[in-house]
Amino acid sequence: MDIITLDFETYYSADYSLSKMQTDAYVHDERFEVVGVSLMRNDEPAVWFSGDDLETAAWLRGIVDWENCAVRCHNTLFDGYIMTQHFGIKPKLWMDTLSQARMLLPWLPSHSLASITKHFALPDKGTAVHKALGKRRTDFNPVALAEYAAYCKHDTWLCNEIGKRLDADTPVLDAKLIDMTVRMFTEPQLVGDKVLMEKLYNDELERKEKLLILAATDRAQIMSNDKFALRLEELGVTPPLKVSKATGNLTYAFAKSDKAFTDLLDHEDSEVQALVAARVGVKTTIAETRALKFLETSRRGALPVYLNFWGAKTTGRYSGGNKINWQNIPARGPSAGLRKALRAPEGHTVLVGDSSNIELRVIMAAAGQLDVVDKIRNGVDLYCDFASKLFGRTVTKADVAERMLGKVAMLSLQYGAGAERFQEMVRVTARSIPALEPISIGRALEIVQLYRGTHHKVVQLWKYCNDVVLPQIANGQDLQPVDVNGWCVTQNNGFGRAGEPGVVYHDLTQTDGEWNYQMGRMRVRIHGPKMVENLCQHLAMKVVMWQTARINHKQPVALSVHDEAVCVVRNDLLTEARAYMEECLALAPLWCRDHLPVACETGAGESYGEAK
Repeated sequence: MDIITLDFETYYSADYSLSKMQTDAYVHDERFEVVGVSLMRNDEPAVWFSGDDLETAAWLRGIVDWENCAVRCHNTLFDGYIMTQHFGIKPKLWMDTLSQARMLLPWLPSHSLASITKHFALPDKGTAVHKALGKRRTDFNPVALAEYAAYCKHDTWLCNEIGKRLDADTPVLDAKLIDMTVRMFTEPQLVGDKVLMEKLYNDELERKEKLLILAATDRAQIMSNDKFALRLEELGVTPPLKVSKATGNLTYAFAKSDKAFTDLLDHEDSEVQALVAARVGVKTTIAETRALKFLETSRRGALPVYLNFWGAKTTGRYSGGNKINWQNIPARGPSAGLRKALRAPEGHTVLVGDSSNIELRVIMAAAGQLDVVDKIRNGVDLYCDFASKLFGRTVTKADVAERMLGKVAMLSLQYGAGAERFQEMVRVTARSIPALEPISIGRALEIVQLYRGTHHKVVQLWKYCNDVVLPQIANGQDLQPVDVNGWCVTQNNGFGRAGEPGVVYHDLTQTDGEWNYQMGRMRVRIHGPKMVENLCQHLAMKVVMWQTARINHKQPVALSVHDEAVCVVRNDLLTEARAYMEECLALAPLWCRDHLPVACETGAGESYGEAK
């Protein structure tokens, strides 16, 4: 199959560019214009074309049999969206050097074409694009257009050269997942309920205004850290501080996750309560901006799902992008209604499959905690099981508060949380789940000790990773087992499935007794329990993505959210599609099939919210 490496050059200006707009908004904007396009077939010399839309479409259609070739770009979500939405072209396979670079070179500070070019010591990327600011195609004189064409063709050549270097280390499965990820955006399937989205947006604006009125302040005061701190001081409250992870300097602790700050919600002065409530509601504008972005996107047509492949650089999981985080659509709180606004088009149904408790299952199997693995295999509810130990009696799903405490314990203590952190996790969870009550530090310590005593193999894995595996990685000792099953081995300055991309601890060193590694522009601290978290999240991702790729083989996946696969299915094919999805999610990959029992839940409805 031929590989066509392709690059579009498009009009942009000071107030109209990808840096200021969502990708789909940019392409659908009335100002959008293709200045020119360059492509090369395999290793043939790059060719350039510049014309109006009809001329460009005719040239593209005439030069390549797109349905039988692969298309490679750097950031294919952009060029691919132009291809499908502007020219109606859908190739057999999408390739993306940006996604490959994130996966294979995760520690680099940037994965731009210029950065990857420097990494591979290729001829520098040109700068002619800077001269194109504000220029329409017809504004270029022949000399300037020829310079721009040379620049574009050089970018195309660079992308092809980078691709050839990355292809050798890109597994077939990951190539298929990259194609799937691109199609979620370039061939969108979900549609937005515009009426409901507009209501959600207006409701959020009204909610915030009420908080502002209650606090007897204004938006500017709430949004400014300094002004907000001054207002707290006027009310007799010392603003809480913390050490910034980015700078190491003291900064205001005004985030939802800052306990000293959220404790003020229970302050004896009702004005302080209202002020902090307003800050929590107004400073974190995610509900408002999310609702507006979804509304604006739905007005342009079907909802393109923008996900960054290997966006979580350490573990390889997806991350959100394009100013909408599809990985974080809350099931509770002000944004919860958005799930019901994400709908299937007429004649179709949203089908959702969830690989049940996959991370919890992975850590028990990876640690060799066989008593718990047997309980999983026999269908025991692990949250009820641990809660029964906590309360000294049989806890069932009917015991909502007790089971919830067991759930928080099982999901938060597996990665080494201590008593104070666990107590805080319970407190934060209790704010959104009234049945759960905060616990004392003494009770938290009892639960931590009970967990570690009953899950000794998990504790042993923490210690093994800290005392044995991290030194092995630092010393370059490859092919050493990381987990008890040997699913992952040390390799490539980190660990992963043998011969596959995995977790990379670039420049792993020990400073003052603490391990740390380079990721982007930061040094990241790592220790045994944290490494186990990386291990389990990476392995869980591997399992779920293998299952998702199998689903996608027969039923195109419209959205992937952590351990979920979301499809849009024709109504007359729903029963068959659901059975196939359940078959895929009930099967683990061959490398872990004998040791990792998996299970799933599926749901269907007119919207994502109704299905889930």
